[in-house]
Formats: sequence, structure tokens, C-alpha cells
Amino acid sequence: MIYRVVNAERMPQVEELWDYCFEKRQEPFFQYYFNEYVGKNNMVIGGFEKVGPADEEGKQREKLREKLRTMVHVNPYMLRIREQEQLAPYLVGVATAPEARGQHAFGPLLETTFEVLRSEGFTFATLMPIYAGIYLPYEFAYCYYGLQYKMPLADLGRELAKAAGKDLAVERVALDKELLAPLYAKLTSKHNGVPLRTDFQWKKLLTVHGLEGMQCALVYRNGEACGYMFYYISEGCFTVHELLTDGADARNRLLQYAAMHQSSAKEFAWLAPAWDKTYLGFADQSLSPQLRPFMMARCLDARKALAQVVVPEGVQAGSVVLLLTDKVIDRNNHLLKLEVGAEGLSVKSTIDVEEVTMDMGAFTQLYFGAFSATELFEAGRLRVKVGAEEKLALLDSLFPKQRNFINEYF
Repeated sequence: MIYRVVNAERMPQVEELWDYCFEKRQEPFFQYYFNEYVGKNNMVIGGFEKVGPADEEGKQREKLREKLRTMVHVNPYMLRIREQEQLAPYLVGVATAPEARGQHAFGPLLETTFEVLRSEGFTFATLMPIYAGIYLPYEFAYCYYGLQYKMPLADLGRELAKAAGKDLAVERVALDKELLAPLYAKLTSKHNGVPLRTDFQWKKLLTVHGLEGMQCALVYRNGEACGYMFYYISEGCFTVHELLTDGADARNRLLQYAAMHQSSAKEFAWLAPAWDKTYLGFADQSLSPQLRPFMMARCLDARKALAQVVVPEGVQAGSVVLLLTDKVIDRNNHLLKLEVGAEGLSVKSTIDVEEVTMDMGAFTQLYFGAFSATELFEAGRLRVKVGAEEKLALLDSLFPKQRNFINEYF
């Protein structure tokens, strides 16, 4: 099989495979995605197989043609990771034609994608897996989590009946970038791994939201917008798609607004940020949310990532010898000495004996701040040389945990 970036001539095959595996051609999202986005604002990498008749003498070789068997769409996003802006592609639309399933076409596709992205200078890639087991062998790891609320809408109303926030005003508004963009920027300013939505990203987001019937409600405190909620009602369920506020009272008010839709919905669903504490006031503990993994990430170039680290204030001087292993990208295996001093972080290759060892999945989780080094050690996700346990404290301070937030779906 031949793996390459798909050109315009072969884009109809991409549409055909998407139609087979995902949305159909007649659906609004398909029309928007392929008319306005694919091939213009993203990149598609595909695996092609030569098919067609050919006799022993090769007289009909001209009839051989390349057929798309597997693909991945590379959609660019600018993420803010540890105070640094990094362009990190989001891998979506991973699909394999039924003719090629079970033939191990996915592995070479992903390896080709890694090679292309590294050559383009990307440091990380993200994706939202349907089944994590497909990506774990390629050292993707979960860096974003959420709390999944699911309950009868009437129960939500009862639990929040006495909660703060009733004095705040709520208004249903149009999907207006000029209104929402500055609010999003303000409310996510302290979050990590968050997409910096450009004018183009907002146009894409709100266009698709409009096609899919998404609604928007704003909450106001003393006349000033202090939060918003994207939501939709389908098949009897009120689903919160995105909810961001500057405080618990504003969050409660939007959820109270949601509970007022019992004439049109019976169920409620919301994947809240992992640090949400709405459940603390619930009288019925069975309504408490379940922790759910949301999005994975993977480091493509660890040396480059470390060169971008800004040392947090108060980190004490020290050093650690770090062995980073990568089973997929050979050039991403490193034995490095990290030294923190007056001039910041120094990263150098070394021949010293490693003190801490981790694979690329664990390194990505540490870098993104999903888990501390100590937590990864306790989970068996990294190894520490006997007698070097104090090095975990240095890594904990150099890579403090973060509040990771992302809510992009394509």
C-alpha cells in the first residue's frame, strides 16, 4: 500500500469513504465539510492500493489504478500549552474501507502521518478516540477528562431548586461570534491545552452549530455577560454541548434554565470539565457524575517540546536524567539531562545513567499537566531509579498539573 498526502484529483475518493463510514452526502455537515473545508484548510493523508486487471506480461498495467483504502484528516488547531501557543493538529475522520479491514493498514497510515507532521514542525497531535485501544499502542494518552452528568431533567431541577444563581438573568441569543468570541477568550484564559479560536475557527464552529440546530443561552450578572451555554434538544434529551462561566452562581443559573425545558425533554446530559463541583450540593448521591476520558494527545518531538518549556516561578535549581522511549518514532528516543538554573531550563543529551524513565504517552500526560510525575509513578506509568525518588519532586514543580479544557469535535 502507498501512503501519501491526498491531492485534489483523489479527493472524490475521500468523499466516498467518508460517506460510507460517517455522514452521508446529503447531510448538512458533509456538504459544509467538503465544500468549505477539506483540502482547503486541512490535509488528508491516505493509504492507496493498486487495483485492476493485469495479465502476466503486464500489457494492461495502464489499467491499474490507485484506490483509497484508509485515511486520516489532519485539522489544525492552535493550542495554549503551558503558556505557549503551539499549532497542534487534531486527527479526525480515521477510516478504513471494508475491503482493507483486517489487513493492518492503520499502523503504516499513522506512522506516515507522524513523519509528515514532524517534517512540518508539529510538536503534538490530538485525537478523540471511539476506542482508546486502537491508539494506545501508538503511545497516544488521555490528557483531557470530563465529568459525565446523566439524569432525568426533573431531577436536575429539584437538585438546583435552592442553589444560588436565581437572581441572574438568562437570555437565548443568536450564534454570534462578536458576542461569544471575547467571552470564550476571557473564560478560558486560565485553562491549559485550550484551543485559541481564530475568526476562521469561530466561523467553522458556528456554521456547523447552526446546521445542527445548536442553541445558545447567555447568563448576565448586573447586566454583564458572565457565561454561556451551547445546547441542543434531541430525542427527548437536553444536552449541554459547551458551558463556560466565571462562577458557580452563573453555572447554576444556566443549569436551572436547562431544567425549565421539561415540556420538551425528559433527560439531561452534560460532559462537564473535570474540576466541576456542581454535584457537591446534590441530595441524591446517585446523580453524581462519572469521570470520563475525552481526548488523547501524543508528543511527536519531545526535544522540541522541552525547548519550549517556561520554568514556573519558585522552582528550585536541580537536575534529572530522563530517558524518553518511543516505540513508533525512532528519532523521539532520548537520554536527556534536564537542569534548572538561574537562566531557566537546560536540555542536553547525556551518557549519564537514567534516573527517570517514561514512554511517550506518559511524557505527553506530564507535559500537558494531566497528571503529576508523582501520580504517574504511583500509577506505574513511569519508573524511577532506586535512590532517585526525590527527582519526582523536581518534575512535579517543573511540570505542575493543569486544568485542561478542549471542546472541539472535528
